[in-house]
Amino acid sequence: MDPKNPQPSALPSRRIHWMATAARVALWLLATAWILFGASWGLIHGWIVPRIGEFRPRIEREASRALGVPVRIGEITAQSSGLIPAFELRDVVLMDAGGREALRLPKLQAALSPASLWSRGFEQIFIDQPVLDIRRTTDGRLFVGGLDVTQDREGSSGMAHWFFSQSEFVIRRGTLRWTDEQAGAAPLALTGVDWVMNNSRRRHLMRLDATPPEGWGERFSLRGIFRQPLLSHDAGAWREWSGQLYAEFSRVDLSRVRDYVRPQDLGLDVTSGYGGLRAWADVSGGRILGGTADVALQDVDARLGRELKPLALASVAGRFGGRQQEDLFEFSTEGLRFVTQDGLAWPGGNVAVTHTGNAAAPAQQQGTLRADRLDLAALADIAHRLPLGTATHALITSYAPRGLVEKVEASWQGPLQAPSAYAAKGRVSGLALAPLALPDTVIGTVTHATSGRPGLSGATVDFDLTQASGKAGVQIAQGAINFPGVFEEAGIPMDQLSADVQWKRTGARTDLHLRNLQLANADAAGTAEARWHNEPDKPGSLGVLDLQGSLTRGNGARVHRYLPLVLPAEVRHYVRDAVVQGDVSNVRFKVKGEVNHIPFTRPYPGEFRITADVKNGLFAYVPTSVQPKSELPWPALADVDAELVFDHAALDIRRVVARVAGLPNLKVQGDARIADLNHASVVVDAGIQGPLSDALGFVGTSPVAAMTEQVLARATGSGTGRYDIHLDLPLHAIRQSQVRGTVTLPGNDVQFMPATPVLGRLRGVATFSETGFNVTGAQARLLGGDIRFEGGTPAALRGARAAPAGASASTEASVAFRAQGTLSAEGLRQARELGMAARIAERASGSTAYTANLAVRRGVPELLVTSNLQGLALSLPAPLDKSADTALPVRIESALLRDSMLPGQKLQDQLSLNIGRLLAVNYVRDVSGPVPRVLRGGMGVGLEAGESAPTPESGVAANINLQTVDIDAWERLLAIPPASGTTAASPPVAASDLGAVMAYLPTLMAIRAKELIVEGRKLNNVVVGGSREGLNWRANIDATELNGYMEFRQPAGASAGRVFARLSRLNLGQGTASDVEALLDEQPSTIPALDIVVDDFELRGRKFGRVEIEAVNRGASAQDGSAREWRLNKFNVTMPEATLTANGNWVAINAQAPSSPARARAARAVAERRRTVMNFKLDIADSGQLLQRVGMNGVVRRGKGRMEGQVAWIGSPLALDYPSMNGQFSINVESGQFLKDDPGIAKLLGVLSLQSLPRRTTPFMPTRCSSWPE
Repeated sequence: MDPKNPQPSALPSRRIHWMATAARVALWLLATAWILFGASWGLIHGWIVPRIGEFRPRIEREASRALGVPVRIGEITAQSSGLIPAFELRDVVLMDAGGREALRLPKLQAALSPASLWSRGFEQIFIDQPVLDIRRTTDGRLFVGGLDVTQDREGSSGMAHWFFSQSEFVIRRGTLRWTDEQAGAAPLALTGVDWVMNNSRRRHLMRLDATPPEGWGERFSLRGIFRQPLLSHDAGAWREWSGQLYAEFSRVDLSRVRDYVRPQDLGLDVTSGYGGLRAWADVSGGRILGGTADVALQDVDARLGRELKPLALASVAGRFGGRQQEDLFEFSTEGLRFVTQDGLAWPGGNVAVTHTGNAAAPAQQQGTLRADRLDLAALADIAHRLPLGTATHALITSYAPRGLVEKVEASWQGPLQAPSAYAAKGRVSGLALAPLALPDTVIGTVTHATSGRPGLSGATVDFDLTQASGKAGVQIAQGAINFPGVFEEAGIPMDQLSADVQWKRTGARTDLHLRNLQLANADAAGTAEARWHNEPDKPGSLGVLDLQGSLTRGNGARVHRYLPLVLPAEVRHYVRDAVVQGDVSNVRFKVKGEVNHIPFTRPYPGEFRITADVKNGLFAYVPTSVQPKSELPWPALADVDAELVFDHAALDIRRVVARVAGLPNLKVQGDARIADLNHASVVVDAGIQGPLSDALGFVGTSPVAAMTEQVLARATGSGTGRYDIHLDLPLHAIRQSQVRGTVTLPGNDVQFMPATPVLGRLRGVATFSETGFNVTGAQARLLGGDIRFEGGTPAALRGARAAPAGASASTEASVAFRAQGTLSAEGLRQARELGMAARIAERASGSTAYTANLAVRRGVPELLVTSNLQGLALSLPAPLDKSADTALPVRIESALLRDSMLPGQKLQDQLSLNIGRLLAVNYVRDVSGPVPRVLRGGMGVGLEAGESAPTPESGVAANINLQTVDIDAWERLLAIPPASGTTAASPPVAASDLGAVMAYLPTLMAIRAKELIVEGRKLNNVVVGGSREGLNWRANIDATELNGYMEFRQPAGASAGRVFARLSRLNLGQGTASDVEALLDEQPSTIPALDIVVDDFELRGRKFGRVEIEAVNRGASAQDGSAREWRLNKFNVTMPEATLTANGNWVAINAQAPSSPARARAARAVAERRRTVMNFKLDIADSGQLLQRVGMNGVVRRGKGRMEGQVAWIGSPLALDYPSMNGQFSINVESGQFLKDDPGIAKLLGVLSLQSLPRRTTPFMPTRCSSWPE
């Protein structure tokens, strides 16, 4: 083309041509459409509408063919008020295959539209008050209104396709009956049913509102929005739909559902529950994949499996969500709160769990977990009611978790049971996990504790972990940790505990690092750090531990509960019972090595060391729990300061400084050690220093008392001493314990018993052991002289030597001492505890040597003392007086009789005292009881050659033959002057004591003496034969001065004693009156009753014929105010010249009963004037002879009569005191004559003055008459 001559282009004209052609075609098509529309409209309104009734049969046939069931239409009407007409059908009935009426529609309105006409359907179908029957047959087919709407394998039913192709389907006030032949439940009728269904090409919307039967709940609503697949052309293929289903129940009774829905269909069996419910369900491919539910239910009781416990909830509220697809599982809760019927409350928390993957590719599985505010206790309780499997249930039961998961996030890859990788972090408060104890293991014959799974409570844990490592912060407040199989008391309460924990896994090895561990409870407080790793290449290994730390305080009494069970029970229990109290401080501990070998005894390497300082401790080094029950306890140590050291398998208590409990003055220093805790034997070495009196108390209250055979049981002492003890106590065989000890006395004063003399300045060393004790080289001052002694128990004395031949445990002495020394008279006098021996020493001077042997056999002491008394002068009554140069052998011995030690015999001993040839005393006693009992005995005193002490079969016999027996001298020697503050009279003697003393006195006696001096009088040529029966003494006595029979009954209790005598003759010489007077004055209570008859009585050389005396001595009484009184009930003297009968008393002048013994002693401190009062009657046969008998010769001749009256005088009844005499009497004497005027008789008859004669008696002759009328 030439640019200079352009030509027009043909392209635009071609385009216009095509556009014009298209416009013409479109106009033709539009015109045709309107023509067709107009023809159709005309056909409908002009032909069909007016004749719609005529088309009813044809419509019934077409409907029956389309629906597949017979259809009957009662009436059809049409309305053409608009462009498109509407039709109304009445009494439409659908019949089922059996010819039954399946659906009746009283009124059905159907509206058409161009679109519906094109699809051969309706724009809207409206049904008013229909009654619809929905039935599921036993084979699972579903019929709605008799129409089988079950989708076959190739697609939907024709009815379903037609139904879901209608644009809108509306039901008002309908009734729906559900009959489930498969479930066999009663028909369910829903009333007030309102249904709206909107269908489009690919979308379906529905809503159902209905009212359930009474008791089911309130009106509910179901709504759904669904979409068909893009390429789906079957509207009835609802199994291909996707969308969402919504249900709302304001109140529903869930228990009604179980009658119409099988538990296996829902996966649970609900037996009760009511409340509100809203649910959203996600549908895909006709299946529910997941959903969300808001619930607010009460009294829910459901079972999720036949073998599971019912899930019983008092209330439950919150939102549940879940989704289940082929490779996806999701579950979540939001704001969930519930309370179980057991009262367990879930506080409200959120959980979200996601798991993807399938079992075919486990490595591809993965999951996540997010949760907060999870109550583990409630979750564990609910988990037992969920179908989690038996293994899971057992695991939950074993751990019994409690606590609140405040927040947790976790993820994992691989199967949940064995993930290949995982990560988690979160926080748990109040965490509690139950421990798991494992059975003990038995290796050979030894049982070992097996460490179980630890547990804890009250913990707050912040954790962040993966499969390779992790860390956690642990806080425990008022909780506990539990180590079963590690400690005897597995649970350890914790007031506070905090720690940072880190761990790392490298292959099969796990490393654990515990940092910043701080703990505090009632027992201890401190810090620690630990590292641990396992040993995968050593089967059975518990790993390697490196632990070190310190405690700032501790309770010593609780040390035992932290000793591991790997230590023998004997050790742990010994520490428990031995360490009673104490404050522990400065504790350092370190453990390093394999856990299996703690405490690392050879040959296992490792370090196990614990050190601690103990203050204010109480240490029972030999607890009563390890002692025989019959053994006295060892006194504990109080105020203990010591160092406690556990080093490997050894326990040491070092540098002990303490005091003996109960004896604070005894200071203790020492050590205790268990060299091998696996074969525990406690070794105690202690030195004790303090007052000897406290040390003796230590001995008397400890097993040392038995070791020393109770020798020191009643001992006392002064000064100080040192005592060393070594104990070796095998805890597994405590009866094989060994004891060694020494007592060092530097010069103490010791008294073994109150009745023994004091050992002064005692020096020596005593050793003792479990076999006994031994004293060697002991020296002391005793009884004014030096003594050296040694001895102990035979086993201790022999050492390892065997017992002597013939000796046995039953006959060998358990204790034996040998002593020699000197004593002085002065020393004896100062030993007041020796009683009579000290009093005898008052008449001794000088000193003498002696030897002594003391033994204890079968619990009975045996004694042998010998001396010749040379060097000791005795000023004693004959025959025991001697000069210092004279030797007088003395032997005192007591020994068990051998025959009595035979089996089945009672123990007997023989007690003997021999003093030269002067005295021999032997007793055989029964010593099997607490007090020795005399069986028989004999006494020989002053026996001649060839004579011996008697040996009766029973009783005690005495044979005494002496030249002179000076009883007065012995009484003066043995008299005990009243000490200040004591009464002259001895206190009453107890019946038991009196009986014990009386048993040693003779029951038979024979006494011969040339001279017997008693009460200042001498009895010559005395021969006495007597006996004693209890308190009664009987004797036949013959002497120059008297002869006859006498009885004396000693006083006993309230019964007065009594003297009974029948004497043929009695001669009382000069001084007798004063002797008797002194007897009555000084000892009035010793002869409380007298019954004496003397046939021939001679007093001071004058014979008085027959004398009869009955008298009692009555003591003073504060109760009735009476004073001491000697009362004469009978005093009769019968002589040829006269007969005197009298009675009276002898009592202190103006005496009053003493108000107290002190006042009585004060009253007797001054000379007491006593007055005799006599009532008498004298029948005189010859007054002259009578006066002559009393020493008044030549005064009166003849004369007889009577004198009667009362006289009194100062003095005794046996000593007339004329100056003080007074009284009154009557006298009638006749046929007599005064021979002379004697001043004595004048004084006697001075009372008969001439002035008084008329007042006294008549008739009398003048007193100066030389004779009386005859």
